[in-house]
Amino acid sequence: MRVRTFLNTVLFGVWAVCWLAVSGLAAGPFLYIWPGKNGRNARRLVYVQAKGILFFMRLCSRSWRVETPAPRPKGPCVVAANHASALDLYTVAAFGYDNVVYITKGWVFKLPFFGYVMRAAGYIDAQTTPPQEMLGRCRQAVQDGCDIVLFPQGSRKDPHARFKSGAFYLAIELGLPVVPLAIGGTGDMLPSGDIWLKPADIVLAALPPVYPADFTGPLDHLHMARAVKNRIMDYLHKEQKQ
Repeated sequence: MRVRTFLNTVLFGVWAVCWLAVSGLAAGPFLYIWPGKNGRNARRLVYVQAKGILFFMRLCSRSWRVETPAPRPKGPCVVAANHASALDLYTVAAFGYDNVVYITKGWVFKLPFFGYVMRAAGYIDAQTTPPQEMLGRCRQAVQDGCDIVLFPQGSRKDPHARFKSGAFYLAIELGLPVVPLAIGGTGDMLPSGDIWLKPADIVLAALPPVYPADFTGPLDHLHMARAVKNRIMDYLHKEQKQ
């Protein structure tokens, strides 16, 4: 176990970081000259980078499974995922979501170069963007054919934290289905605050979508948040028992 963890970190972890750095630097000049319509090329770059990280994650894992129990909704949607690891960001690419706008924490935008790519891609700072501006930017992203990706727990420190309702208020306002994305094992592979890539059993599942029309009343977004979290956690609990 310790030897495998060491090899994962030194070999695959270093290669993964190099992949992000080299691919980003190589694409940088092209993104500056040709960003694409509303940042489309920047979002393509992030998708390609994420597919590369998934390759390294698979090499680090004990087992790897990607499931799609239900077909993907036609048209844009909101993808809401549980959050236990820094690796979770890349798992969305496993389901072919290649044109997404992430709503994420502000510190990510301060990273060298990666912050530039995120701004070019039209990603949204959840901490500094006023609610009405966020709604307007998401509406524009949807009109451009983008999916919206959020981690409603906000922090990866507590994998059982409640789902904040903002993501679901957004889905209801925009009339978009929510795809619950269950991510299992990433918290074992790279726990919060750790740097060692441990071998783990990874399971990723895009669960049946939840629709705004199924929730009514002034607290509809809260009920939707609870339903999505329960669906994700029920799936992960069943996986743990197998």
